[in-house]
Amino acid sequence: MKRCVVALAAALLTAYLGVATALGSTERETLWKQGVEALARGAHDEAIDQFELLADRGHAHPDVSFNRAAAYVARARSAAARPGDLGRAAAALVETLHHDSSDEEAARALETVRREIARRRARRGAAAIAERPALGRAVLGLFPENGWALAAALGSLLSTVGLALGLFASHRRPRLTGATLTGAGTLLLLVGGSAAVGARQLRLTSSEGVVVVPEARLLDEQGRPLPPRGQEPNEIPEGASVFVRQRGGQYWQVEWGTVDGWVAAGQVRLAERR
Repeated sequence: MKRCVVALAAALLTAYLGVATALGSTERETLWKQGVEALARGAHDEAIDQFELLADRGHAHPDVSFNRAAAYVARARSAAARPGDLGRAAAALVETLHHDSSDEEAARALETVRREIARRRARRGAAAIAERPALGRAVLGLFPENGWALAAALGSLLSTVGLALGLFASHRRPRLTGATLTGAGTLLLLVGGSAAVGARQLRLTSSEGVVVVPEARLLDEQGRPLPPRGQEPNEIPEGASVFVRQRGGQYWQVEWGTVDGWVAAGQVRLAERR
């Protein structure tokens, strides 16, 4: 995590100047500088306080999220570790990827944090829990929402060209080409358009969050623990991504793969979107 613990003053200054410019205000610059300096000297609690304060005040930046993750990881590996530190690090890294999905360093760090959580669970004797995403969400996640919309637009264009060839071409071969383009374009339009609508609906009705406690017990809407349901798990492990479908009050409704349930609101942290 080369952006995490910065040892050299030159590196600190470079990081500070780059993000301070993006953050813009004197208050933000001060909080960022104090957080980076605290992280560099190993004052994990102080660094977390500064980066969390930036987040609480709505100052979103991928490097702020990344360094917040670094502070939580550093504390989790120290004698001052607290339950949920690695889950909060995972949440900060997911937030980083929401800001910049091409950040390979953040993606690798997230994978490392989740492996560490799995190792710690195994040492406690907790069963390994892995949940696959629901089929519909997995299919819609193959491409971004705008990608599906672009596919629909391309399908519309192909259909238009095909219809034009079928109507105005005087020879058989161009008309056959037009019929082929019309069929392929119509199919692409239907698939892309439906997927774009579905992806938009998911975006509007759910938000990604991360479990920030050692285990989040699944509950019903009244807060009662759900009874065992065959092979389905009754708890969600730390660091797991969930989709929050309903918020409000003491409990949030979440979707974790094919599992639906409610969890205590403080057990999940939302990943901020750009």
